[in-house]
Order: sequence, then C-alpha cells, then structure tokens
Amino acid sequence: MSKAFTREDDRGPEVVVPPRRRSPPPLTPPIEQLRDEGKARLGARVKIRGGDGHEAEYRLVTAEEADPAHGAVSVISPLGRSLLGKSAGDEVVVERPRGAVQYTVVSVYF
Repeated sequence: MSKAFTREDDRGPEVVVPPRRRSPPPLTPPIEQLRDEGKARLGARVKIRGGDGHEAEYRLVTAEEADPAHGAVSVISPLGRSLLGKSAGDEVVVERPRGAVQYTVVSVYF
C-alpha cells in the first residue's frame, strides 16, 4: 500500500481549546440607585409641565415599544431625546416641525 493511503499523515497537530470563560453581565445600577439619582433614562416615568400649565406623564421606552397615545415615548423621538438625563426641575426644549416647545420636568421615577 502506498504511503498516500496510510493514517500516518492524517494526524494533525494536537489542538487544545482553552475553556470558555464567561464574562460577567454588564453592571446595571440597582433600582434604588436609579431612584436616588433621579435622572430620566430608559424605563423611567417622567412627568412634564408645559408653559400653559398642562401636565403629562410619559414612560421612556425603546422604539419597538413606543405608543405615544398610551404614554410610551421612544428614547429616539425628539421628546424622548430631550428628556434623557434630565431631573426634576430641569427645563427641556423639544424641537418640533411646528416650532420648539419648552417643558419643565416635574418628576422622574422608576
């Protein structure tokens, strides 16, 4: 039998696969820390007051969950972007096609 058909050459180098290390999950601040911080971020409920005194409450959600008619505003919408990182007492200006509107953040909670 020729050497071309022997198993002698089939052996490749020993390949050692190191054990897979699991990385820890990303650190998410506990809800108590978010409450103490008081800043609007994804998942927060934000109450705002317009210049005419009218108050509205919105929940900041992802684009897929957005439903403005039911108070769920996407964080990528003009209102959602302007609210991110704001705290109670902060003024926000929302740029709209009909012109800018100013609101005051009344409260932020989770």
